[in-house]
Amino acid sequence: MSTLTGKIIISTRPLTEDDTIKNHLTAKGACVLDFPMIRTSGVELSAEQTSILRAINEYEWIVFTSKNGVIHFYKQLNALNIDEKIIAGKKIAVIGKSTGEEVLKHNGSTHLISSGKTSEDLLTEIQKEIKPTDKILLALGELAEDKLEKGLAPICIVYRINVYKTIELEYITNDIIDRIRDDNYLIILFTSPSGFRNFNKIMLANNITSEVRAACIGKTTEMELLKNNCHPLVVSPKSDAESFANEIERFLQQQ
Repeated sequence: MSTLTGKIIISTRPLTEDDTIKNHLTAKGACVLDFPMIRTSGVELSAEQTSILRAINEYEWIVFTSKNGVIHFYKQLNALNIDEKIIAGKKIAVIGKSTGEEVLKHNGSTHLISSGKTSEDLLTEIQKEIKPTDKILLALGELAEDKLEKGLAPICIVYRINVYKTIELEYITNDIIDRIRDDNYLIILFTSPSGFRNFNKIMLANNITSEVRAACIGKTTEMELLKNNCHPLVVSPKSDAESFANEIERFLQQQ
C-alpha cells in the first residue's frame, strides 16, 4: 500500500483535460482536490506580432519556456491558418520535459531540452549553438521574465511575442478554504509563482494566516513561497509529474 493511500492533497494547478500530476498521485491512492488559482488565455496579437507569425519561416529557432506557451502558440498559428508543418524544420528549444512533450503533439521535434529548469539555464545552453545570423522567436506568457531576450539580443536576432496571459481566479468562500482553515489536508501543491501569489491573497482575505504544508516544483516557485514566509516541505528539482509525485511520497515515507 502506498504512503499516499487515502491522503487528501490539494492541487492549485490550472484545470486541464489531462492533469498528469493529479493522475500520478491518484494512481498512488491519494485523493486530489482541485483548487485552481489561475487559468491561461490566449492574447490578441498586435499587427506587428501577427506579421512575425506570418513570417515564421524566416526563423531558425523557436523557444518555449512552458507548456502553455506551446499550446497557445499553435492556437495562434491555427487562427491565422498557418500550416503547423512549417514548424517541423525549425530548431525548437524548451524548458522541461512536459513542454517538449507538448511540442511532439503538434508533430514538432525538440532540438534542445534544457537540462536546467530556468531561463538562465536555457540561455547558457542555447548560446553555445546559435550563430549571430540566427533569428530566434520567443513564444512566452505575459508574466515571463525578460532574461532570455536580454541575454540573446547582443548575440543574435531575437523577437518575443506573448501568446498567452495568466488570469487569477477569485473565491469568496469555498469548501476547500474551510478544509485548509480546519487543517484537514495532507499537503498543498504549487507549480508556479503566480498560482501561489493568488493563493496567498485568498488566504489573507479569509483571515487564514497559519503557514500551510506545501509542496512545489522548481526553485522559482520555491523562492516565491519563501518570500512570503511559507517554507515548502517538498521541493521537486524536476518538473515532470512522475518525479513530483515520487518526491511527495518519498517525503511522507521519511516522516
